[in-house]
This record gives sequence, C-alpha cells and structure tokens, in this order.
Amino acid sequence: MNLRPYSESYPVQNPRISYRELQLETIDLEPEFFEKATLLSRHSNTEAEQWQIYLNTLALFALEKWLSDRQLTLSSQTYSLLRTQVLNLEAVSPLNVEQFKLCLIARENLGNQTLEIPEKMIDSPEFAAHFYLLMRVVLEEQQAVFIGFFRYDQLDGRNLKQTDTGNYELSLSELNPEASHLGLNLKYLDSTAIQLPKNELAQQSFERLTQWLENIYAADWQPVEQLLANRPPLVPFCSPINFRTRNLSSQKTIEKSLKTLQMSGALGHQNPGDLSQAELSDVLVELLQTTNNEETRWQAAEFLWEINPNHPAVGVRRAIDLGMQLSGVPVALMVAILPKPDQRIAILLRVYPLQGFLPTNLKLIGLDELGQSLFEVRAREQDDYIQFKFTADPGDQFSVQVMLNDATVTEYFIV
Repeated sequence: MNLRPYSESYPVQNPRISYRELQLETIDLEPEFFEKATLLSRHSNTEAEQWQIYLNTLALFALEKWLSDRQLTLSSQTYSLLRTQVLNLEAVSPLNVEQFKLCLIARENLGNQTLEIPEKMIDSPEFAAHFYLLMRVVLEEQQAVFIGFFRYDQLDGRNLKQTDTGNYELSLSELNPEASHLGLNLKYLDSTAIQLPKNELAQQSFERLTQWLENIYAADWQPVEQLLANRPPLVPFCSPINFRTRNLSSQKTIEKSLKTLQMSGALGHQNPGDLSQAELSDVLVELLQTTNNEETRWQAAEFLWEINPNHPAVGVRRAIDLGMQLSGVPVALMVAILPKPDQRIAILLRVYPLQGFLPTNLKLIGLDELGQSLFEVRAREQDDYIQFKFTADPGDQFSVQVMLNDATVTEYFIV
C-alpha cells in the first residue's frame, strides 16, 4: 500500500465531522505525524494492517500532544511505543500515564454508532486499562477528534454483548465525551480506585534470571555440578573433564558432540581431534558469539560447560532439588540461560532424575504470565531427562510446573 502525503485527498467514507463531533475536543495533527505514520505502516504486509497502523500512529501522537498540553506525559518515549504496541492493530494498550494504564482506540469512521473492543483488551491483565479512549482520525481535516472514554470499573456487573468475532460491543452513547474529565481523573484520581484484573503471577516470588548473570541466586538454586554430583554422567552433561583421565564413556560422548558440530559446519574445516582444550574452548566461544543457529549455540554451550564451565561467555546454569515437594520423588529442575547478541535470553529447562530414570508420565509444563500453557513435555519410559528450549525478552514472566500424578511443583521466573 502506498500512503500518500497528508496534504493530498484520502478515500474517506464520511469526510465531514458530525454535528455531535463539532462539540468535541479536537487535536491538530502535525505534518511530521503523517511522515512518521507512513514510515511505520510499512512494517506490515497487508493493506488493511498498514492502514490501521497508520491511524493508530496518528492517534498516539495526538494523544501525546493532548497530554502535554495538560502537563501529563506518557511514561515511555512515543517512538519506542510505536515499534512495539502500535503493531497490535486492534488498539494501543497498555499506555502508562502517571499511575494509570490507558487503552487507545483509533478509528477512521464510527459506522453504526457502536464500538467493538477485543475481549483480551478488557479481560486480560496484560492489556486491561483503567481508561479506554476512542479517537476518530479525520484525515481531510488533519485532526484527531476526542470521541469519548470510559473507565474499567464502569463495566463491573454489566453484561457485555459479544459479537460473532469474540469482541465486546459498546454503544458510543455510553462513552463520556468530556475530555476534561479524563484529564482530571489522570491528575487527581488514585489508580487503586479502579481495580483491574490481576496477573496470575503478580503475588508470586520470582527468580530473576538476569541476576544470575551477576552471580545472584536464591539459596535453593545450586550449581549443577554440586546437585548432580552423585548421578551417572549424562549426554550431554557430565562432570567436568580432565582430558588425561576422562573415562571411555565421557570420551565417546565428547567425540560424538564434536562430530555433530563438525558435520553441521560449525567448526569450519578444523578437525576437532587436532585441537587442544584451550583451542577448542576458543572455537566454541567464537561459535557462541557468531552463529545464528540456536541448536548449534546450545551444542557449543553444553560442550563448553564440559571443558571450561566457568568461562564468562557460557551463560549460567543452576538446579533445584524438587524431591521434598514432589511426593519424595528424587528429581531436579535445571535452568540454563544463555545471553544472545540481540539482547534476548535463550533459556533451557531440564528435569533430571537424581536416581535411575524419570518416572513415566512426569510432566514439564511452561505457563505464561496469564497462566496459559506455553508447552508441555512428558517423560517416557527410561528417559534420562526431559527438556524444553525457548527465547525470551528481558522483563518477560513465566512459570514452570513439574507434575507427577497429583503432586505439582511450580517455580516462577522473570527474565
């Protein structure tokens, strides 16, 4: 879709502002708003999405201008918000203003005098807001019109009508059209007066994974080598290697791992058998810092844990004994984190038996901050471990459950 400069005409179904809208507050749209909206809309591939991004961006800049005129500010820079939240398309939420969360809804035309809001924007703790603000972007007039707002607590006890697409439907007549009332609420109301749905993880004690990179751990999280010291070596984890005294089983494990890396091209033309321990360590560190292949990075990390576990490039791994909480079943949960070049964090979760094999049907389950399932891995007969790998952003919250029959242990994390 090729968006035209703001000064040209746009195909608007109803270009005139209604009589009711003439009584509403308007915000003039500056030329640079249109330029930035055009640039940002190109991040999407479909015409419909590009157009909604364009409208969302203009409305967000208009809101920032409106707030500034009232000595109120968004807690984040507008342009950083645009690159993350405006692409949501359905609405821009949550926007933090002072102690409040706002949900901004931008429309070009108001159609049949009703407003559809995606269900998650009201029910989800991630998106629910204290105030929902509707703006109409009138391109021909180069203005955004403040149509009205409503408070989240006004929905309590109301049977919201749901459409066939799962959205909630409100009549525009239910919105408060007085922009000054919103400004007064933002300045003088206590946010605790409007109760939002609570995050499932909000009251839990989190283990902060990025603190592990600073050697800060809760007492229960032990070094892997210490907790798993009495169990037999496993592929690919085993006790630290002494190249001169390692046993045949460890040697075969190492050679197999190296062969896998060599076959994938990760070691280039170098023959792993010809490398000294120090040279191999350098090769693996370089691989960690340059490859874009996640499996190769984890292979390199795990092998580096074998030969140089204290190297600063190798990330961190810790384990916790869950036996006392899981009906006495001797298992441990290991969490390993590996920083990525793009500032994200690669995470590896493993459940180990401390004796023998894992019980059949033991489950490793990941949940998001809303308590929704992200993954589930089930142990089979004679499994040495079960695992799951994923990537997260700083600030992401999740929980991990280890479940066996009626017993469940849950650990909570924030990246």
